[in-house]
Amino acid sequence: MRHASCVVVLLALATLLIPAAATAHDIVQVTDDAYLNYMPSMIERDDGTLMLAYERLGSSFANGDILVTTSVDGASWAIPTVVVDGPGNERHPALVQLDDGTFQIYYLTDESGGYRIHMADSPGGTAWTARGEIDLGWTTEDLVNPTVVVEDDGSLTMTYDVLSDGGYIAHSADGATWDQAKTRVSSGSLNRIMRHSDGTYVLSYQRKTGIWYYQIDVFTKTSTDRVTWSGENRVTTNQNSHDSFPVELADGQYALYYAVSNGGNPYELVSRVSPDGAGWGSEDAWLPYAGWDTQPHPVVLASGVVALAWARGPEQDDTEVHFALLDPPTGVAGNAAPPHRSLRAAPNPFTGSTSFTVPHGATAPTSVTIHDVAGRLVRRLTGRDGLTWDGRDTSGRLLPSGVYFARATGTATARTRVLLLR
Repeated sequence: MRHASCVVVLLALATLLIPAAATAHDIVQVTDDAYLNYMPSMIERDDGTLMLAYERLGSSFANGDILVTTSVDGASWAIPTVVVDGPGNERHPALVQLDDGTFQIYYLTDESGGYRIHMADSPGGTAWTARGEIDLGWTTEDLVNPTVVVEDDGSLTMTYDVLSDGGYIAHSADGATWDQAKTRVSSGSLNRIMRHSDGTYVLSYQRKTGIWYYQIDVFTKTSTDRVTWSGENRVTTNQNSHDSFPVELADGQYALYYAVSNGGNPYELVSRVSPDGAGWGSEDAWLPYAGWDTQPHPVVLASGVVALAWARGPEQDDTEVHFALLDPPTGVAGNAAPPHRSLRAAPNPFTGSTSFTVPHGATAPTSVTIHDVAGRLVRRLTGRDGLTWDGRDTSGRLLPSGVYFARATGTATARTRVLLLR
């Protein structure tokens, strides 16, 4: 009876730890202060909670700081923590969690004169340390607008803009040392990159397509090696579309979220989908608003639902960061893990050991990391098939009963929760 009671209690604990799914399109205002809050960057952490970085600007736009907040369910957010508040204009954060569970934020700043890309890191997402400028091989040019993705092997890929000279790409094994090949990937700005589970990279950006500076459209390119890129795929033709961000949906489709104005200055957020990252379907409007909706950052959660963070306000210089869960794509259940991203553990709950696999037809992971509810890495498993965890940490010690989070890395990227019973 004691064991049965323990199971009931732990199952209840597991239910409490799993973030509740908020109603789709319930819009939550994340920030609320006297500043201009803008340019959100969001991730779903290994423990299933959300972390969001954003820039906080003064009214002059000349002095910005980087802040971070977290949420269990998207409905309420913690008091923001200042990550970087140096003497310069710190803006445009790119937030990532590495395979070892630590966090990094890349951002632009002019604290040393011209704009450069800097990095700050944190072991647990609470205390942050500014590490200074990352060396991308440039001398006097202004570098802005980083976007960073974590590759399956744990390395990092970054796109960034060189002012007035287009988009570039760089690669790093650890985030400390980056290649200096200065590979140019586009003639546009706000270059952003994603990597599909089939190995295809999609780059999206905007560039001028008319006579006036504000006549801008969204374009994409694709690549399989980060070096050789396809020709431009023009996504919009209205000459007033901005702030694109690509993502892979739970059903494997490519998606592109961006801001568009179809009359007057106010912008609304729309998306398009594509089977291959090249040909794009019609626009779907998600959150109609008679003001400014800009800078969308979509994240596909482990549940398959798209979480969206963006800047919203009555005027361009009066925005706050907002959050919403969007309807899952057609044919994808809102609580179903995406087939190519789902990780299975059996048995679950378990007492002695559990084995991790991916569904039939998917590529097996090359390693699985196990994290506790605080997000700490407790064990790393390696191997192609039949990855088995015996409930012990890296030192061989038996871990206590409770909920743990497993993340596959390598050729598959997936997550699941397991319940260990003693």
